[in-house]
Amino acid sequence: MRRIVACMIVLLHVIFIDFNPSFSRDLLIDHQQQIIFLGNSITEMGEAPDGYVSLIRKMLATLYPEKRIFVLNAGISGHKSSDMSARFSRDVLQFKPDWVTISVGINDVWHDYLKKRPDLNHLQGVPLDEFTSYLNDMVRRAKSANTRVALFTTTVIMENLKSQENMTLVGYNKRIAEIARKNKCLLIDLNKAFHEALAPHQSATMNNSGILTTDGVHMNAAGNWLMARTILSAFGVPLERIDQSKSLIERLIAEHQRKNESSLSRYAECNHEIGAPRIDEKRIVFYGSSSVDLWNLADDFPGIPFINRGIGGETTRQMVHRFRQDVLSLKPEIVILFYGSCNDFWENNRMSPEETMLNTIRMVDMARWNRIKVAIGAISPVNDYIEGKDWVWSHPVDEVRALNEWLRSYCESQDLAYIDFFTAVADSNHKLVSEYTYDGMHCNDKGYASWKPLVIETLKQLEAWKP
Repeated sequence: MRRIVACMIVLLHVIFIDFNPSFSRDLLIDHQQQIIFLGNSITEMGEAPDGYVSLIRKMLATLYPEKRIFVLNAGISGHKSSDMSARFSRDVLQFKPDWVTISVGINDVWHDYLKKRPDLNHLQGVPLDEFTSYLNDMVRRAKSANTRVALFTTTVIMENLKSQENMTLVGYNKRIAEIARKNKCLLIDLNKAFHEALAPHQSATMNNSGILTTDGVHMNAAGNWLMARTILSAFGVPLERIDQSKSLIERLIAEHQRKNESSLSRYAECNHEIGAPRIDEKRIVFYGSSSVDLWNLADDFPGIPFINRGIGGETTRQMVHRFRQDVLSLKPEIVILFYGSCNDFWENNRMSPEETMLNTIRMVDMARWNRIKVAIGAISPVNDYIEGKDWVWSHPVDEVRALNEWLRSYCESQDLAYIDFFTAVADSNHKLVSEYTYDGMHCNDKGYASWKPLVIETLKQLEAWKP
């Protein structure tokens, strides 16, 4: 079914948009390259179906179906230049992207205004000189790593362009432009695009939101479209091509929204019924895709307070989306992340191993901020031993093993428990043992029986269960 959908999208593209060789040549990012979007909540929320990061991913796949371009989201709500600089190596440089876009400045200014509110007086902005130092540092480190840099000027803080916040942003945007020119970065002038779009609506009685933003800062659908359109144009995509694709993109947005709603609805009622834990109640959430979904935890682990929150077919991108609802809201003591054979590998998802890694970091961050212990399971092997079911082509052995090595190393560096589900069911060819599977990808009862002792041992290490 997924291949059929992917083929339909490509076919629609061919019908919808005339082929033009120069159109592809002018693009600044090429086949098999990846771009990381670093930013704050505007970028984090840009992963929504109609968010600007998600739109860019959809547009590139639609307009350039022959190119596999990987779009990674490294936005974290509330972050300023100081925060982004501190995590620049972890969230950007370790993945060796071809491009990084840096969207920074809004919170550096806005937090100085927000802190005037009694409930937000803990916030602190970043002075212009310090902001300049942090941004220069990120640009320098990216260039030293041979990663190309695109700098965004800020959007707006309130849609009234004469607001005090927007007046303060002027100096920050000038500094961003200066740094871009000095370091030969690609400058993407979002501030100019927003000013041009908002200028006709200026009046003494205007609201501070509603045209491009929901609250003066965070994007509505129109704001996200403007951001994506402006960014892709700077990367060499002709504006007329973007506009021609809009009806198709809107259909993709609707399908994405439907999938998100379906994903969130799977456990919503059950979560509500469970409610908050009792004072003496301990919970362990087993979180992942079909290998978790199909695991009868109650039978295999009687007396252990597991809550199964697996959904078959999900990618780590989708898991990040529902993490707050299906993990954080349950207030568990422990969460076990297990992606099974990892749906991120399917070609139509256009995800790189680096995105799997970045999504893992994001979920671990969210868990730790909520004082939840984390264990991470290795990606399980697949095989090609059943006629007509060659899963190794989509889940190459070497790539699976490389991702597992990263997961193991990451767990070691972060003092997290690592569960080696791979080795427990792999044969000498590093493929799933024939006797442990019914379809070459998912484990049968024998496979799950091989995993069970690993889970129990991990719970003992985490002091979550005693025999």
